[in-house]
Amino acid sequence: MSYIRSDEAGKFLTFLVDKDVKGAINGASDGTISIKEIIEYVEEKTGARAIIDNSGEDAPYNGEPEYSICTDKAKELGYQFTELKDWIYELLDYYIQVVEELDKVDNGRFH
Repeated sequence: MSYIRSDEAGKFLTFLVDKDVKGAINGASDGTISIKEIIEYVEEKTGARAIIDNSGEDAPYNGEPEYSICTDKAKELGYQFTELKDWIYELLDYYIQVVEELDKVDNGRFH
């Protein structure tokens, strides 16, 4: 899937202010990452294992094919997006740390 950082989305919108653009234009960091890659990374960093249970509710993207957002129109205008893998792991590390801190506050009873 494709992602974009909130600060980059803001910069992209600012970039577009004085451009003569017709129709939709996409913004996303260059590259993609799969949910599987995210799960494997979190498992490796935390030592915890994801629990996959087929009896749960379907997630919104279950069964969707892999895809990325085409940003060619933005690039033709001169905008250069960041590389997803240059920042996504740092963001995952941040949220891992947040959860670990919450778990400490809750005396190891994180739900």
